[in-house]
Amino acid sequence: MNKDAFDVSEQSQVFKLVAGGAHPDLFVAKRQWNEKTSKYASEITVETIRKLTLFLNRTASFGGNRVAIIDSADDLNRNAANALLKALEEPPENTLLLLLSASPGRLLATVRSRCRRIDLRPIDDQIIIDWLEREDAASGAEARSISANAGGRPGYALTLAAGEGGDAIALAHAFLTHAQSVGGNAEVSKITRALTGKNDGAKWDIFREVVLDKISLAARALACGETSSTEFTGKDPAALLTAWERLSALSSRGEALNIDRAQLIGAMAHDLRTSLA
Repeated sequence: MNKDAFDVSEQSQVFKLVAGGAHPDLFVAKRQWNEKTSKYASEITVETIRKLTLFLNRTASFGGNRVAIIDSADDLNRNAANALLKALEEPPENTLLLLLSASPGRLLATVRSRCRRIDLRPIDDQIIIDWLEREDAASGAEARSISANAGGRPGYALTLAAGEGGDAIALAHAFLTHAQSVGGNAEVSKITRALTGKNDGAKWDIFREVVLDKISLAARALACGETSSTEFTGKDPAALLTAWERLSALSSRGEALNIDRAQLIGAMAHDLRTSLA
């Protein structure tokens, strides 16, 4: 292995333990899978952070460093974020805490002030397209569409390429176009039917994330005087931010309360329309 690179041999013990989620000196705090609902929880709870605290209080099994990853800090509820502060204030020796965040400005100020920020730049679309094709995950127009919606994130691009990701992307774009006017209600109804089947859970998750991503990216682009996606040409960035906040809160609350998905999509369309009116 090149000592100046991050590559690890697939035959090494470290690789096998990390890949299997069994490395004793690595802890990943993330939303938990609910076997009863067959869904991930809508947030990272304080119980998960308490397990992280126990992990940090143990001696490293291999006598070296310990690594804890919060994936992502955006998913921490307020109690979990407050519980994390102690570890951020006084981290144990030989411990690295990594907080991943797509929206660091929305984290608690007390969390941000205790972290060193390292910005990761998006990967070029063409690099992601080439990678998807090498991995036989997608090709041609599908690979280009996935890359355009992945926001420079290769891992997310792979998620979009799996299963019905392409269909979910198309539905998200159609929703953003038609939900802005009452005249688009018929199309929104078609979109709703395509997302409310018994086996459409994965498609819905991608649809929701693409919708929120597109609104967020458009708000940022317009605020910086850049060209936005065609769905939001000429819109006010402040109105888009309001739309993002409403739809984000609504979708999270809907998942937590297990609200009927058809009603949730209808409410999202209403909030998008009224925010951008």
